[in-house]
Amino acid sequence: MAPIKDQAVVLGRLDYSETSQVVTVFTRAQGAHRLLAKGVKRGTKKRFAPGIDLLERGAVVFLPSTRAEGGLGTLIEWRQEDAYLALRSRLRAWYAAQYGAQITLAMTEHADPHPELFDALVALLTGLCGPGNPLGQVVRYQCALLRSAGLWPDLTRCVVCDRPAPPERSAYCSIRQGGLVCRSCRPSCPDARLLDSTTLEALRNGNYDAPQMATALKLLDDTIVESIGRPTLLEMFTLA
Repeated sequence: MAPIKDQAVVLGRLDYSETSQVVTVFTRAQGAHRLLAKGVKRGTKKRFAPGIDLLERGAVVFLPSTRAEGGLGTLIEWRQEDAYLALRSRLRAWYAAQYGAQITLAMTEHADPHPELFDALVALLTGLCGPGNPLGQVVRYQCALLRSAGLWPDLTRCVVCDRPAPPERSAYCSIRQGGLVCRSCRPSCPDARLLDSTTLEALRNGNYDAPQMATALKLLDDTIVESIGRPTLLEMFTLA
């Protein structure tokens, strides 16, 4: 099998020995892969080799695993292109980036490419290095992830009876049903929660800098948790 060349972001890493690592990369054209990086931490008398760092972006050359999902591929070459160093000096931004990495791995399959999601992840990491509000940037990425996974909630109608949702009005949203439910159908959806009209309109219009994004953040995270079946790192980010 010929080596694969791609762009990648490091979403996980684990020391394998004194000189090697196992890294989980999310590539633009090949999806997520776990790779054995042999000797990547082997330095010389003149050069210190710290290995590959978490949440850095680079050009990767690798051989994918020849086994079923869960096997290790082999990293042949890694050339760092952006280490996103500003994240290391901003605790909230660093936690936000780790949250983004976690939900990406949890919501994507091995070797399943999502180039639009890769671009959104790069935009998230780049944005978190800037002066903007991390909250809106994380919500923007949650939306991109849910759309990529086909799990974006329907905010236009009642998903039970198909009644159109009136614009600029509050509504109930059921994560388990996958969208809005009208007042008549709400008794059959015990998990439904009331969303104010401004939060709904902000999500519908992609206004991720709106003050209501804290409510949207929790709603979208709960949607992700419902899908993956385990908690996320959201609390670490929100309490930072």
